[in-house]
Amino acid sequence: MIQHIFLDMDNTLLSPDGSISTKNISVIKNSPIPVSLVSARAPFEMQFAIQGLDLHTTQVAFNGGLIYKPTSTAYQQVYSKAIDPQTAQKIIDVVHQQFPASSLNWYSDTAWYTDKNCKETDFETSITHEKPVISDLPDANQTIYKFMLISFDPVLFSQLVDYLKQLNLANVNIMTSGDSYIEVTDTSATKANAIAQIQAEEHLQSDQLAAFGDGENDIPMFKKVGLPIAVANATEDVKQYAKFISTSNSDDGVANGMQQHVFNK
Repeated sequence: MIQHIFLDMDNTLLSPDGSISTKNISVIKNSPIPVSLVSARAPFEMQFAIQGLDLHTTQVAFNGGLIYKPTSTAYQQVYSKAIDPQTAQKIIDVVHQQFPASSLNWYSDTAWYTDKNCKETDFETSITHEKPVISDLPDANQTIYKFMLISFDPVLFSQLVDYLKQLNLANVNIMTSGDSYIEVTDTSATKANAIAQIQAEEHLQSDQLAAFGDGENDIPMFKKVGLPIAVANATEDVKQYAKFISTSNSDDGVANGMQQHVFNK
């Protein structure tokens, strides 16, 4: 029997416009099974969903780079792993020298930074309803949990992905999200590692865990749980790791999947 449900946010729980559907809210708020969000987002970008869904469980930000328990005023940190400063500087140098047309974004636990406004950051604001801090490049003392590189040019995006992966940086994960986003986090910042920590705290077995997702960074999570469920808009690679395919994120995929494949088991 499933004892904990883990939900990716963007393109899974959230509708295409970044909102949570009425049905998803109702099913999750009335779930007899605890629910945690497991997202590439920063905590401040997750807060609207945590409040709207009335969640009090452990939450996961930055793909596992930050695990925390929400409180009435902020959050209680459970686990934290930022990107190594030297590696961060190398990523910054590469992007600025080789791919200046891409959108370079970086995150602390409390703010989203970018070096310039552009159509990519405008689109991200339309989805998250957050605005970036326009900043000079980070100094060595700034804690960076995640880089997010965005390009709506398919050729440039592909070149950027290939170049970053060919660098063979030893201590970061480089994952794509959709066809325009690249997320870079520390090696230990994975959704699977985060779930393992929550699983250990709650003394659960893998077959007692369910997860919903859509993108490449959800595959480690799918491998970790006994009941991986993909939304219909997930990539084909992700669907190969799913036991069930629900409806899309624009058609209450999480709520329908919980009702059909979790609660009925």
